[in-house]
Amino acid sequence: MKRIQLLRWLGLAVILSGGLSSCGVSSGGGPPVLPPSKAPPEIFDSYNPHRDSNMADGWTRGMDMSGVSFNDTRTATLITPRHVVMAKHYQRSPGDTVVFHDRGGDRVARKLTGFVPAAGDVVVALLDEPVPSRYRSYPLPAVSSDPSALIGRPVIVSDQKRRLFVHLIAGIGRGTVAFKHDKSDAHGWGKKLVVGDSGNPSFLIAGKELVLVETHSTGGPGAGPYYGDPTVQASVRAAVAKLDPSFRIRTVRIP
Repeated sequence: MKRIQLLRWLGLAVILSGGLSSCGVSSGGGPPVLPPSKAPPEIFDSYNPHRDSNMADGWTRGMDMSGVSFNDTRTATLITPRHVVMAKHYQRSPGDTVVFHDRGGDRVARKLTGFVPAAGDVVVALLDEPVPSRYRSYPLPAVSSDPSALIGRPVIVSDQKRRLFVHLIAGIGRGTVAFKHDKSDAHGWGKKLVVGDSGNPSFLIAGKELVLVETHSTGGPGAGPYYGDPTVQASVRAAVAKLDPSFRIRTVRIP
């Protein structure tokens, strides 16, 4: 991760309270649920960017990662069938290939053809053609005047090695969201993010949806642009429209 460092929170201090509710394990393609403590974090049993891959059979099968391109550590995440977001400080280049695998492990590849910077550490890029509908385009959180209700919520955090972890939201402010490790170890594993994890996405679970909440800018428990922030979200909308206005982002209100 270039320029990796912990964010200084400009006076933002949050005291977390309460715990996580227990959830079952999804081993198939059902709605996403949190894993038990220390459940294996791997998304793939075996991964090959050049052909179809084998998905892991554990809880991660319930987390639809078909819209995340893991063939490069500069991870790209679908927000429409033709638009991806990346970390601005760790982005791919025009003409690069992005590879996605659906929930059955079937591969599809596209080329990056255009880039528009958005607010903060976000760049929106255009694929040469849309991906099929079975590859997930992730909604963003609906803008809220008071995002403090999300403090303490669990988030699904991904990394460059194609693994998923469970952290907690520690604070939201000034267009950024920061996480902390779950000291109770109630679900899955925690991860100290390192160089190369930049741009990997994090998700909130909202019913049957995975909602894109952040892409990594810093290390430790992780922090980055908050996609429910009005300025960040407006800039992403504008970038999507500039690149291909026939597609629009979706938003989901987090209960």
